[in-house]
Amino acid sequence: MAIDTTDYNVAFRAPAIPYAPQVYDKESFEQFNNVLRLYFNQIDQALRSSRSTDQAEAAGWFIG
Repeated sequence: MAIDTTDYNVAFRAPAIPYAPQVYDKESFEQFNNVLRLYFNQIDQALRSSRSTDQAEAAGWFIG
C-alpha cells in the first residue's frame, strides 16, 4: 500500500468534541454546535484559499 506523503499545509486540527451531557442542556448543545461551526469554517476557508492558489499556479504554468 502506498504511503501518502502529500503536504496539505493545513494550519489547524480537528477539534476535541465535548462529551455529551447526561441530561439535555441547551448550553451544551450550543457549545457543541459552535465547535463544529468553527471547524467547518476553517475547512471551508482552507479549501477556498488552496483552490485559488492551485488555479493561479496552473495558469502561470500554462502561460509561461
